[in-house]
Amino acid sequence: MVNLNKYNIQLLIDFDSTFIKSESLEVISEISLMNSSNSTKIINEIKELTSLAMNGKISFEESLVSRIKLLKANEKHISSAIQKIKSEISDSFKKNKDFFKRNHMNCYIISGGFMQIIKPIVEEFNISEKNIFANELVFNENGYITSINKNNPLSKDLGKTIVAEKIIGEKIIIGDGYTDYEIKKHGFASKFIQYTENINRTSLNKNADLISGNLNEVILYIQNTYQNEK
Repeated sequence: MVNLNKYNIQLLIDFDSTFIKSESLEVISEISLMNSSNSTKIINEIKELTSLAMNGKISFEESLVSRIKLLKANEKHISSAIQKIKSEISDSFKKNKDFFKRNHMNCYIISGGFMQIIKPIVEEFNISEKNIFANELVFNENGYITSINKNNPLSKDLGKTIVAEKIIGEKIIIGDGYTDYEIKKHGFASKFIQYTENINRTSLNKNADLISGNLNEVILYIQNTYQNEK
């Protein structure tokens, strides 16, 4: 079993379409818009905005703000989304809980998703709140989402790079999207592992140190690379 601490490796992990099979914002929309007459149209708009941002076609900030505006979600919808997403954890992550039990202190979630959803899902992998960096939903007095915390760097373009810069050690970023690659692009990770268990954004393939279809391949790559280098 790989010991990340032995090599001072900090593993930065994306959440949507990496740790889980789906995009959490899309799951929320499918639940909150279930009874809306134009739900299909809105959900497709949200999916398109997600795809544009993950492929680097529009800014993450623009995509996130636009998607939040399309939602009509409340706290009950969030609770339902959490239960649904718990059944959508990526298969190879579920099979490697022992890896996280041994290495959780060196594992970080860095996501443009939402703390309210991510925290209860990753806690069973022993990942503590202090190792989770994500956006924070803002609710009104009636329990509806009105915005996000705009002081959070992850609500902005290059937010993941700002967070990653502050983490000490040799960093490897695992993710499916352009915002994950940006961490390496701007010098705050030594390697970018493009994660394709759930989706392969082919425009990113040329930027990856490894294109990985499951977490076992990631673990083996780290083991082989750092045993040889150090």
